[in-house]
Amino acid sequence: MEEYQEVEAQLEKLLEAASDVALEQNRALIAAKNAEIRRAKNVLLTDGVQALEKKVKKGKGLNKQIIADRQQQIKELIEKVYAVPDGMSMAGARRPARAYVKGKKGDPIYINGEFESNPANQEGYYSHTEATQAFEKEWDAAKRAQDERLDRIHQGVTQLGEIAVTLGEEVDRQAPIIDDIEKQVDKATNSLKTNNQKLAGVLKNMRSSRNFCVDIILITVLLAIGAYIYSMFM
Repeated sequence: MEEYQEVEAQLEKLLEAASDVALEQNRALIAAKNAEIRRAKNVLLTDGVQALEKKVKKGKGLNKQIIADRQQQIKELIEKVYAVPDGMSMAGARRPARAYVKGKKGDPIYINGEFESNPANQEGYYSHTEATQAFEKEWDAAKRAQDERLDRIHQGVTQLGEIAVTLGEEVDRQAPIIDDIEKQVDKATNSLKTNNQKLAGVLKNMRSSRNFCVDIILITVLLAIGAYIYSMFM
């Protein structure tokens, strides 16, 4: 039956989950994962297995041997589901297998000499343990701390955004002043260039005047020397 293979596949997933729990060190996580395993086991027993039981005698070409084989497979499947570790003692806690008798609903038979109801229906099966309560408190505290950090980050980002807007507005206000300063600097630079040119012209003129004066003095000295020599020979 395809349904049987589907239930077996779900059982394999449960066994893998139980193996992961066996390697877990955190007791709170162990308790939480075991609770999930118990819920999954209950779903398999109430939905999956019961669906298989209803289809035991359905199909073409069935005979007593095929029906008996199917019944045996279902019984073994039930035992495998209960055998999956879930953090609770399962000794003796077994669902009664049904004896399939033609023409009437089978009476429950007892495994291990006693009958107990499905542990999933027992009071407190899904209730919190100390470990799960501690895990829940730890998770709530971590969530609150994370929310507080996120709020602080949001406030910081908002403040940075406001500062950026303020700086942008201030730059816009200072832009005309900066432009005016640049114009004044350009004007002063041009004025300095003009003054330098004028100063260079003045210096050049001063050099020319000085050279002229020196020439006059030299000529005067030479004339004086010539006149002295002339007077000596006269």
